[in-house]
Amino acid sequence: MNMRRNAGRTLAMGAMAASLLILGTGGAHAATGTLEFSGNGERTLTNPKDGVCYKLAKSSPTGSRGYKTITNHTDKKVTWYTEDNCRGSLASVVEPGETSEASDTWWPFVSIRYVKIG
Repeated sequence: MNMRRNAGRTLAMGAMAASLLILGTGGAHAATGTLEFSGNGERTLTNPKDGVCYKLAKSSPTGSRGYKTITNHTDKKVTWYTEDNCRGSLASVVEPGETSEASDTWWPFVSIRYVKIG
């Protein structure tokens, strides 16, 4: 009987610890506001989630082209990348309220292809 009671307590404590862990992390938060992209058409992302890598590049007959500028109208910093899957060399960090431009000289070969929030 004591073993059953202890097993029940252990299970209940484990469940409480797991729920506190889940509640404590808060899940993925979204930035409040929009990201605006221009050059190669226009695009807007509204309330993008933290830590998510967003693919922006469009396929074209000459390859995959991204955007020339990004304007950050959110409450979080944004990092944009020229390489696949938000990996490789960091291109630029855009603080809230700022605008960043891919290479004026090398665009569209150097373009904003992926972004990550946070």
